[in-house]
Amino acid sequence: MSYKYLEATDVTINRRSLLKCGVATAGLAAAGSLPLARGARAQSKGPIKLGFISSLSGAQAPLGQPMLVGAQIAVDQINKTGGVSGRMFELVVRDDLAKPADGAVAARELSAQGVNMQFGIVSSAVALAISAILQQEKAILITCAAHSDKLTKENFTRNYFRVTDNPYMRGRAMTKMLAERYPKVTAWSGLIPDHEYGRTTWACFKEGLNEFYPQVTGSKPSIIEAIKTQYGATDYRNNIVSAMSQPSEGYFVSVYGGDAVTLFQQASPYGFFRKAKVVADSANEFIVAKAMKQNFPEMWVGAHWYAGAFENVGLSRELFNEYLARTNDRFPTGFVSEAHAAVYAYAEAIKRSGSTETDAIIAAMEGLTWDTATGPRTFRKEDHQAIKPVVFYRLRGAANADGFEVIEFATVPGESVIDEPTPGQPLKFRYS
Repeated sequence: MSYKYLEATDVTINRRSLLKCGVATAGLAAAGSLPLARGARAQSKGPIKLGFISSLSGAQAPLGQPMLVGAQIAVDQINKTGGVSGRMFELVVRDDLAKPADGAVAARELSAQGVNMQFGIVSSAVALAISAILQQEKAILITCAAHSDKLTKENFTRNYFRVTDNPYMRGRAMTKMLAERYPKVTAWSGLIPDHEYGRTTWACFKEGLNEFYPQVTGSKPSIIEAIKTQYGATDYRNNIVSAMSQPSEGYFVSVYGGDAVTLFQQASPYGFFRKAKVVADSANEFIVAKAMKQNFPEMWVGAHWYAGAFENVGLSRELFNEYLARTNDRFPTGFVSEAHAAVYAYAEAIKRSGSTETDAIIAAMEGLTWDTATGPRTFRKEDHQAIKPVVFYRLRGAANADGFEVIEFATVPGESVIDEPTPGQPLKFRYS
């Protein structure tokens, strides 16, 4: 790899110290306990407050906490250069605990305090709950990880924007890359969690298999229906035995977080990773590799950002160097860059509109192109879906200080794999 990681002093950061960086962490108010002013608010004086809502405790904290670091870096960078129109940014932080009800209460509380520009969110369920109340609250939400296609399809609201790629883009980009690299691996199956996220990611992956493998090999792949796992399971042996009995050579995995760690640990003694010629993980980024270290099996992993893939992007280098200085972590997840991009999107929208009023910000962000750590990014006007590169890297455990290594990476232009804009309508598949 040509990417050189910079040396840094041994600076560590924990949640307690992070939340002292000028951000509010007051407990969530009970629903209905605050007066909810319904006007389309403009923050006319003092600092411009941005509401950050994400999972900062519990099982999804490894996603939400790095997201907060990225948000704070962006705020600090913008404030260091004089803020926006001479006004400083200030983060107001809420922990949604990955629970839809808590997320909705947090959004209402922020809106009642005049914090109309909100962002963050790990869980699609939380994003859908908040999206449903945005118009009533005269607020805006930019999600930085939530992947449900419903957010830009049948549940779309003009007050919602997605700053990252979506499952359709990710699944098609991944299969395009795999077809080009592994044209002989034509028998595929999957291991997916049995809920909306798992089923959606598998459907999008199958769509890509049926589209891109025929283009490369001249024939359709053999697709065996994915094996469904239970969220929070502690024993995956039956699932693994089922996978071992299949004739599949390639496997798609969208089990995530601690569940993925357990699954991979239990699969190794069965020889699953010797049987599988290719394993493609949809979105765990570096999280599982950091947990398993040398025991992490080789696989391709989907990500929102990888600094080594964007050496030529100045904002990426700056973000990586600052993140490293604050955390001493040489492998930031892409959730860092997505929150960073959301803050910069709001900054650009405020500059262009000359306002912090909700309708003005929405109008400014529709069709907006702005600079991010992955290069220029655009919010599509019709459905507010971001057009950005889709990123993958091939990881494996290693006997080094980190316990794992990046073997190679790939990027696919987002515009080449994005779905058609159909706000208000369900996602339609053309090849499955």
